[in-house]
This record gives sequence, C-alpha cells and structure tokens, in this order.
Amino acid sequence: MEPAGGGNSTRTRRAAPVKRAERSERPERAERAAGAKVDLGVLPKLLGYNLRRANQASWRTYVSFIGEHKIRPGLFSLMCLVRFNAGIAQIELGTHLGVDKASIVALLDRLERAGLIERRRSIRDRRRQGISLTEAGAAEFESLMVQVRQLERHMASRFTKPELEQFLGYLHRMYE
Repeated sequence: MEPAGGGNSTRTRRAAPVKRAERSERPERAERAAGAKVDLGVLPKLLGYNLRRANQASWRTYVSFIGEHKIRPGLFSLMCLVRFNAGIAQIELGTHLGVDKASIVALLDRLERAGLIERRRSIRDRRRQGISLTEAGAAEFESLMVQVRQLERHMASRFTKPELEQFLGYLHRMYE
C-alpha cells in the first residue's frame, strides 16, 4: 500500500538526508555574504509595499520634527478638523479620518483628558455632541502647525510643485 501523497516514498526519504548533509558541508550556500546586495524581488513594484515604506519614512520625519511623545499625526489630523469645524460631531470626524466609532471615541477621550478638546451636547439634538478645541487645545494646535509646516516643507522639497500636486492627487485617489 502506498503512503498518502503518492509517489515513491523511499526515494523521497533518501533524498532529504543527502540535501541536509550537503547544506551542513557548504554553509556558504545557505548564508548570504555580509553586505551582499538584497534582491527585493517584486517589492519595488508593489503599491502597498511602497506606500508602507513612504509612511514609515513620513513617521520617522514627523517624530524628528515634532517629537515621539507629542501629538501623533492621527491626533493632529483630528485636532485640525476640530479647529476648522468647531462643533463637529464624532461621527463626522470618524468619517473624514477613516476611523471607526470606537476608535474615534478613544482618540477624543485622550484629547479630552489632556485638556485639548471639549464635548458639548447639542441643544437641537441631545444625542449629538459637538467637539471643540479648548483654549489650551487651540494654543497647542497653533504651536504644532508651525512645526508641521516645517515638516511639510522638508518632505515636499523632494518634489517640484507640479509633481507634488500630481502626487497628492494620486494619493487622494487611493482613499476617495
């Protein structure tokens, strides 16, 4: 009776130990030389890989300009929407940031604990809470804007103005 998988199992079993023995005798076949050029295969042509690498570079640059323990990019975006849309609802924030309801509540809780935003119950619709920056939040946002403008100038310096506009247009297509 033949084992599951078919084929000549005796030949397969004998071949495996020989290959292992060859590998142990010639470690240079299994190891790459230090400093050898890495073959990235298809990665440079994959959109997701390149977006992730660009996001990582953007994050590192953000941290170098703003600081790791300061307001993170997602919270800055949230504060920006609140700054320019005083009284905006949680659901609207989540929609425009691509964040689910539970996550937006957690982000707002964090900003509220820090004294940067406040929630006010709507007079017209008691189920709705309008979000606004506090005085401290407005001051923090203005301070961050100075740093974010410097950061944006630094990152945009790699592109001509038409290239940057085209690039931003391409990125918008990814999520609109």
